[in-house]
Amino acid sequence: MKKLYFFLGLSISIFLNAQVDTIHTNNLKLNQSAFKAGNSAYLVYLEDSLGQKLGPIQIWERSIQIKKEADKSLQYSFEWQWWMKDSLYSTTRATGILPSFKPLSHVAVYTKRPKLVVNFDSDIAMVSTISRKTKRDTVFKVNVKPAGFEFPMDLELFPLLPFKRVNQKFVMAFYEPGSPSSSYYALQVVGKQDLELVGGTKLKCWMLRIDYANYNSHAIFWISDKTREVIKMEEDFKGVKRFKIRLY
Repeated sequence: MKKLYFFLGLSISIFLNAQVDTIHTNNLKLNQSAFKAGNSAYLVYLEDSLGQKLGPIQIWERSIQIKKEADKSLQYSFEWQWWMKDSLYSTTRATGILPSFKPLSHVAVYTKRPKLVVNFDSDIAMVSTISRKTKRDTVFKVNVKPAGFEFPMDLELFPLLPFKRVNQKFVMAFYEPGSPSSSYYALQVVGKQDLELVGGTKLKCWMLRIDYANYNSHAIFWISDKTREVIKMEEDFKGVKRFKIRLY
């Protein structure tokens, strides 16, 4: 009987660990109650394999606003300002529908790249930019299937996942505006730990890993269990580490 219980427990454990929860904009699995209006800022920097700093320090300022429309539906607006070398490198603004988080629009203005405008209509994205080959205005359509979230909002969307246990697995659909397709990305809860902060205080965090298969790289996000905010990110890419540290 003990052997039976042992194998039964082992089978249940294997089954739970093998389950993968699919997340996209059509199935309403994100925790909208944890999505709040407000501002945040992240310190972003690179290190080589020896821990030496690479390149300039960056500051990312991000904001979320939630608005009720005349028909009582809810929409979000997202803004991201990317500062580098005391200058504004880019400004990204996006809008979408709640509670699905389905994108409506995306506008990105850069200092050294053409402006990018994307408007979404159901599963179709109309992308407007300047062709790198012809240097002329160009517009093309993208069929956004799987139904992807706005990838530049990963720091705001990952905390909304339905965290339950370590080893929990997800595949989450994202669309990088301007790219030719959307894709699923593999995510796994790899731990839960007390992250030590400045001053010695500790914060209980879920550790979420994402694998970027196309780039042979991965990142781990420390997400506060209580406030559902990304506190820290550490990314590995070809021997270089990128860090994002929440300032406020």
